[in-house]
Amino acid sequence: MTRSAACCIAALPRIGVIMTHTQNRTLLLFLVPALLMLFVFTVIPSLWAVYVSFTDLALAGPKALDYTFVGLKNYNKLFADRAFHNSILLTIQYTVFTNIGQFTLGLIAALILNRRKVWGQGFLLAVIVLPMVIPGITQALIWSSMLGAKELGTLNRMIAVVGFDPVIWTRTYPMLSIVLVNFWNNSGFAMILFLAGLESIPKEVLESATIDGANGWQMLTRIKLPLIRYVVLLWLLLNTIGCLGTFDLVFSLTRGGPGNATELLGIYIYNQGFQFFELGYGSAAAMVMLVISLIFAFFYLRLMRVEL
Repeated sequence: MTRSAACCIAALPRIGVIMTHTQNRTLLLFLVPALLMLFVFTVIPSLWAVYVSFTDLALAGPKALDYTFVGLKNYNKLFADRAFHNSILLTIQYTVFTNIGQFTLGLIAALILNRRKVWGQGFLLAVIVLPMVIPGITQALIWSSMLGAKELGTLNRMIAVVGFDPVIWTRTYPMLSIVLVNFWNNSGFAMILFLAGLESIPKEVLESATIDGANGWQMLTRIKLPLIRYVVLLWLLLNTIGCLGTFDLVFSLTRGGPGNATELLGIYIYNQGFQFFELGYGSAAAMVMLVISLIFAFFYLRLMRVEL
């Protein structure tokens, strides 16, 4: 081996280090705009909201300019407010029912699509995934028409065919209405995750279970679900946090009514901050919602055995 070749070989590690540093700098350069926007539009407002929750800042009136630090006054008032307690219970109820319904629909659809030869597979996939690409305000308008009062609502026209009287759905069954609407909206997300998990199960495992005489129910409960449990927990984590912060769809359909029958945490926070102009009090409610979301996230992560 010549001296020049030996020098080139000896220099390879140094060249590799230089290239790695260059790649890291290039990657950081591309990340800077996204990190900057994240810091400006997420981190700073979040820190400001934490501070505001300890003040009596208002949206209008004398406290809009001359607000003061009040310590834990907002939190003491919040935990003594029965309406806030009711909004937490409603939010948990909404989250539990939504998770159960979306899990059932998403799993059934994933199991159907996981079979190789099923008639109408593409149509079923399109129907379930379509709501995910429709903007929230458009979804609200669609369902406002579907659940419209008296004979003007599409659903009332359908039940009138079989002789039933029209129903004011969002007033008679307010919680059921928003839960069912959310089934339609987000079951596609559950189906996509579950389908990805089912597709990753080795065929040898399923074939062995079939040879051993496992029926369909045993295959599902003892093999498929245990093997995709981390996918299910990931979906539960994301969906639970999303349900806790639900606002736009419920606000568009019921405004939190009738009365406070559907006043979820997101609606309660909006009402306190922008209807009653108490930004400090509303920010305190938002901080409590954040803590509840973190508790659920920690719980799911522990179930997934993720080291924190």
